[in-house]
Amino acid sequence: MVGQRAALVTGAAGGIGRATAERLAASGWAVLAVDRDAGRLSWAEAAGIASAVADIASEDDNRRIFADAEARFGRLDGVVLNAAVTGGGPIEALPVAEFRRVLDINLIGTVLGIRAALPALRRAGGGAIAVTSSTMGLAGDSENWAYCAAKHGLIGMVRALSREIGWEGIRINALCPGPTRDTGMTAMISDLAPAHYDMMARAVPLQRWAEPDEMAAVLEFLVSPASSYVNGHALVADGGAMVGTGLVGPASGAAPVIPAAIEGHGQQ
Repeated sequence: MVGQRAALVTGAAGGIGRATAERLAASGWAVLAVDRDAGRLSWAEAAGIASAVADIASEDDNRRIFADAEARFGRLDGVVLNAAVTGGGPIEALPVAEFRRVLDINLIGTVLGIRAALPALRRAGGGAIAVTSSTMGLAGDSENWAYCAAKHGLIGMVRALSREIGWEGIRINALCPGPTRDTGMTAMISDLAPAHYDMMARAVPLQRWAEPDEMAAVLEFLVSPASSYVNGHALVADGGAMVGTGLVGPASGAAPVIPAAIEGHGQQ
C-alpha cells in the first residue's frame, strides 16, 4: 500500500456513490465503500473493493468506519460523503419526524463523517473531502423545502470549513449534481411520474439526465491532486440547467424558443 492513495466513499450501494468508488479504484486508489444496505454492497466484493456497513447518522458508526479505513490502508487521503435520502411535502403536511430524518442523514450525518475523518487526514499530512450537495442546495423547489434546507446547509458548512481546516492542508468542496440517473431521484420520478422525468430532461440544455459516472468524475477530481487549489467551492454539474431564469426553456431543436409572432416585440 506504500504510496497508494486511500479513500472512503459513503452511499456506495449504487448510483453516484458506487460509480465514485469504482472510478477511484480504477484510478489506483484503495477504497472502502460504505452503505447501510449490506445486500446492495455485494458488488464491491465481486469487484475486489473493500466494504463496510454503517448508518452514517450514527456517530459511533462513523468513528468505526474511518478507523477501519485507516487500519486497512495505513492512511486516508480522500473522503467522499455522498450518502443521502430524499424527502419532501408541503410545509404544513410533512411530519417533523421526517424533516429530522432528512437532516440527520443528509446534513448531520455528513458533519459526523467529517469529524470522524479529520484525525486520519491529519495523520496523512492532509487530504481532501468532497460532499454531495445538489442544485437544490443553491436554489429552491416547491415542496422540497426539507431536502433543500439540508443541501443548502451542506454548502454553507463547506464554505465555512474550508476556512477552518484549509491551513492544515485539508481541502473541502461540494458537488451540486443536476438530474442524475440511477439515484433515489430517478426511482421516485421515473416510476411515479414518467412525464415529469421527461420534462426534467427537456429543462436541461443537454436534453438528458446525467449518468452516475459523470458525477463520479467530478468527485474524483475534487478529492484528487488535480484540484489541489480548489477549496470551499460548490461545483455545479447540471448540464447547464441552472444558468437560465426558468422563464424560457432551453432550445431543443424541436421548435423556436420564442414564437415568431412575438419575436422582436417589446424590445427597448
